[in-house]
Amino acid sequence: MTADLSEEIRKNKFLLILLEEQVYKEKVKEMAEFLEKTGSKACYVCLSRPYADVMDDFKNSVMNADVFFFVDVLSSHYGTPEAVQNCIFVSEPTDLEGIGNAITKAIDENNCNAVILDTVSALLLYHQIYSITKFTNKLVSKNKEEKIKKLFIINRGESIPIDEIDMLTKDLGLFADKKIDVTAV
Repeated sequence: MTADLSEEIRKNKFLLILLEEQVYKEKVKEMAEFLEKTGSKACYVCLSRPYADVMDDFKNSVMNADVFFFVDVLSSHYGTPEAVQNCIFVSEPTDLEGIGNAITKAIDENNCNAVILDTVSALLLYHQIYSITKFTNKLVSKNKEEKIKKLFIINRGESIPIDEIDMLTKDLGLFADKKIDVTAV
């Protein structure tokens, strides 16, 4: 991970991170490794890939998945996932209230001090920009007094029109501490 991005994660509570498909997996892995190395307990919200896929990536790296608690919004949509100790399966990706409740539960019960929303732009497949902005604003506001780092990832390579991604980025950027664009890296 670039020193600048590490430093930004260190000093900001809410980062909006723009990635391109070519560097997406590498940069997400670097962010997760950084949180692990700093002793963070992170709630990893799987919005664009199911828990099993993310775990496969973790198993293929040196990361310790035990420092992460997962919220999966996709697996239950396609079937009944087998219960696991370190993951909450939300019934549908359309259930923003359920996703928010699962994140709150993960933070409270697992003492998480960081949240990775991977990728918030995937919600555009199910929701209008206003609904996503309202959801994320509520999530950020709810934990404003707590020292919880929020890393919201926007993937510019998803099969979502770029103008919608740009509008979401602009809206979320209004209440982020900082927007980091690593699409040109």
